[in-house]
Formats: sequence, C-alpha cells, structure tokens
Amino acid sequence: MKNSEKSVSIGYVEQAIAASQDPLSPPISISCNGTLAKWRGKFQFLDLRVNDPGLKKYQREFREMIAKASTLGIETFVTLPQFSTVLFDLPPSDPEKEGQTRKKNDKKPTKLVYFKSAFLAISRAFEGSPSFLRLSVEDCLPIMQMAAETGVKNVIVPVSEPGQYLDRMAEEEFEKSFKILDEFAKTRGITLHLRNGGLSERFFMQMKKKYGCYLAYNVGIAHMECDDVLAVYQKSKDFMKILMLHQVLPGIDRWETRRSTLEKSLKNYVTARNDYRQAIAEGESEYSQNCLKKFQTALTEFYEAFKNSHANLGLFQNGDLNFVPLLKEIRKDLDNGDAKYLLLETVPNTRNSDFIFRYLMTDSFSSSF
Repeated sequence: MKNSEKSVSIGYVEQAIAASQDPLSPPISISCNGTLAKWRGKFQFLDLRVNDPGLKKYQREFREMIAKASTLGIETFVTLPQFSTVLFDLPPSDPEKEGQTRKKNDKKPTKLVYFKSAFLAISRAFEGSPSFLRLSVEDCLPIMQMAAETGVKNVIVPVSEPGQYLDRMAEEEFEKSFKILDEFAKTRGITLHLRNGGLSERFFMQMKKKYGCYLAYNVGIAHMECDDVLAVYQKSKDFMKILMLHQVLPGIDRWETRRSTLEKSLKNYVTARNDYRQAIAEGESEYSQNCLKKFQTALTEFYEAFKNSHANLGLFQNGDLNFVPLLKEIRKDLDNGDAKYLLLETVPNTRNSDFIFRYLMTDSFSSSF
C-alpha cells in the first residue's frame, strides 16, 4: 500500500467567535452549522481565524475552541487577524423597552458587527481608510503565544485582500513585522504560511528564500487575481502544504463592490442612529418615531449589503472554478506520498467532502475518510 492513507486532511473554518458573528453571509464557520462534536470524524483540522487583535476580548473562547477540537482529535491551525470587529448599538424593537436586559436564552444579536479589514501592511491606496486597520506585532504576538501554549504547529498569515497588492513600502512594512513573528515561531516549533491575496510571486519567493515560510494557497482568491491555478500549483507545490478550496463567481469587482456597499450602508446606519438618539434626547415623540423607522430600515439595508452571494459557494455548485484538474493533480502527488491539507472555505456541507473524494479516492486510500 502506498503511503497515502493519512496524506490528505480535510479542514473547515471557524471565525465566528469574535462578536459571535461570521464575517461572511451566509456564514462559513463550523459553529454556525452545529457543534464541533456534530462534525467529529468528518474533518481532520480546523482553521481557527482569530479576528481579535491582541486577544483583548475573546481569548478564553479561542482557547476553549482549541481545547475542544483537541479532545475530538481535530488538529487546529490558527490564522492571524484579517478582521477587527467594531460594534454598534441596534435599534430598539420597542422604544418603551429600550435599555431592558435581554433574556439569557435570547439568541438574537445584541450588536451590529462591522468587520474592518486588518493586515500587517496596507497598500498606500488604502492608507488612512477607516475600513482598514494596520496590525502591529503587538496585535499578533499574544495570538502566537496562545498557539504555542496550546500545541498549535501551523499559523497562517494573511497578506492582503484579493487584488490589493502591496506596494514596495508596504512590503517592507510587512517584512519588518513578519521577521519578528518568524523568530518567535521558529523557537516554538511553529510553521508560518503566507496566504495569498495581494501577494506577488516575486515577494513570496523573496520571503520564502529569507525565512523558509510556506504558501497557504487560496484557490478562489488566486482565480479572482487571474492566476493559472493549476500551473501555479505545479510550480509551487513543494512549499504549498495548505490549499484553500474557495469557489467564486468571476470578477474581482464583486469583492470590491461588496466592501464599498458595506461602507456606504454603515455610514447611513450611523447617521440614522445619531438622528434617533438626538430625537430621543430632545423629547420629540413623533419625530423620534420617524427616526426609529429610518434606523430600523438602515439596519435592514446593512444586513442586505452584508450578504455574500459571489464567493464561498459549495464546491459542487455553479461557480466559475473547475476544481477537477487541480484535484487530479493533487491525487497524483498524494499517490507519491506527499501530504496536503485541503481547507474547504465554504458553507459547511458534507457534499463538499464527497465532491473532493470523488476525484482523490484511489484503491490505496482508506475508506475511513
């Protein structure tokens, strides 16, 4: 038997711990489709996306998730922040009940959550933008420390957003921070993987040569950036242990349009909230009712803009990506004894795994998958 029985691991995403909401709608977090225990035996690793710079709010919850995964035999990868949460008050459903404490069993959201993009470096085109946060080393080291203390061996470092390539100055800023994280990781047996998205081949090879890091290759992002995915895999597979299978519809403009629409919706929401607060403060009963209606409408419009219908579709659905040639190429490498982690960056559904193994399964694979 070829050494391939355990050479491929299937993973899902968890990023709904921070603010109890997933940055995507529909959500791709495993916790939004049942508990970890429900999925036991259906995947082998978890990509825990720590969207909490500095671990200032949710450290206990992240540690509990890692511990729970470990008890279920699920390996955990950690992804450094790519979002920072900003919370806003929700409009009251009934002004007379405003300020009352919700019942403990009420699972309705208590805050509107806005996810600000966060990276170790930001292209000059977005410097100063309220929609982007530049992460500091101090934002990441507590997360690295948590990873080390809980036995995590793989940490993914997002570089930028799809199509937003770092300019030379941003690359220098990124490398300055990455060097510190790399030194920390090496002393604790942690492997760092740069995730593509605004990552040029030139810059990755520069980082690979200096630090020996790997590439966590998000296939959907690569497709939006017009990569020849199969050619890139064939060229880079020796330092590509993690592949993120992410179905998308064509056009990077869809990604950018969603972000700009969300920004506009949030501004309208904040304006409506402020108008309502002022009306309440001034004691204008009839006016405050009108402002409340606008406030509630603004919330509905924000959630509508929040929907994401162009990415993270099921692998078996009608997106723009044909995964079959890539999966057949991966199958050849698995037959030769290579090890790969395939992260399903989709709404959790066992049909995704079925789709993958239709093309990966050979006589030498165990049916326990």
